[in-house]
Amino acid sequence: MAEQHRHHHHHHHRRKKKRTGLIVMAVILGLLIALLLGVFIFLQVKLGKIRRVDPTQEIQVPPSEEEFEPNEDPSDADGLDAIDPEDVSWANVQVAYDEKIKNILLIGQDRRPNEGRSRSDSMIVCSINTRTNEITLTSIMRDMYVPIPGYSDNRINSAYKTGGMYLLDKTIEQDLGIHIDGNVEVDFERFVEAMSVVGDLEIYINADEVEYYKGFGYHFHEGYNTLTPEQILTYARTRHVGNMDFERTERQRRVLQAAFLKVRQKSLPEILEFTDEVFPCFVTDLSNGDILNYVYTIVTKNMAITNTHRIPVEGSYEHVTIRGMAVLVPDLEVNSRAIKEYIYGEQQ
Repeated sequence: MAEQHRHHHHHHHRRKKKRTGLIVMAVILGLLIALLLGVFIFLQVKLGKIRRVDPTQEIQVPPSEEEFEPNEDPSDADGLDAIDPEDVSWANVQVAYDEKIKNILLIGQDRRPNEGRSRSDSMIVCSINTRTNEITLTSIMRDMYVPIPGYSDNRINSAYKTGGMYLLDKTIEQDLGIHIDGNVEVDFERFVEAMSVVGDLEIYINADEVEYYKGFGYHFHEGYNTLTPEQILTYARTRHVGNMDFERTERQRRVLQAAFLKVRQKSLPEILEFTDEVFPCFVTDLSNGDILNYVYTIVTKNMAITNTHRIPVEGSYEHVTIRGMAVLVPDLEVNSRAIKEYIYGEQQ
């Protein structure tokens, strides 16, 4: 009998110990949930500074009101052959797809004050590849003349003015055969202002640029130079040195690469301060979940921007005037193949 009693007592004691353990567990779990909730709310507030857009709700300009904008600088058309829009023929392009690779379109807007949606001044496809853990940047030249779904053929940057992210994505998909998974529009001037929080950037300056910038009172040397935020804006905007817009797109990619490297070296408090300044410069159709997912992927996989390219590729286009616009008429088959190789590698 005593034997049994002692066994019972022992059992009771163990249950009590187990209950204490459970309470401790519950408290820890409660604190964890509270902490996670705190972090979640904090991130929502931070990410809330990014302006949102639903591309399907964006205003589409009716086809009868589409515009063919003349060149900002009439001398751009000097010495170019004029071509009839009817004489341009287009290849049919297949859309490539790979679930390990996400394409985010960065749209640079150089808005003048009091202007609505203007033409997209720069378009860079940022491809996040979780197979190779690399990021590839591919600039799409704004003067590339292409078919725009539902409208006449035009400069590719007019697609953005005409139908926003929705139409621009559709145009890129139809003409180059790559799917766009999300868009981030950046107001370039505000972005560079915000970059002042990050500080100076190390940027490569070539010999022609060194000469050109002397006119601005900037004394650079050939090679890597430290540029202030103000100098970075001048640099990224420059059109009139080297090969016009071709090199301008390269400058924009250099600035993005330098900024990416710099932010990655920052501490968490510094990064959070940076987000307060930078996030209001963005407009996106990505959800908070999407953004956190991409950031998490890039950080945990320690991704770097390894390759940068430009479309159209050398020798794949004609530089002509159409409807009074100096444009690049690309061979879409060649360029579609090139951009797919840049982004997806050989397997396409």
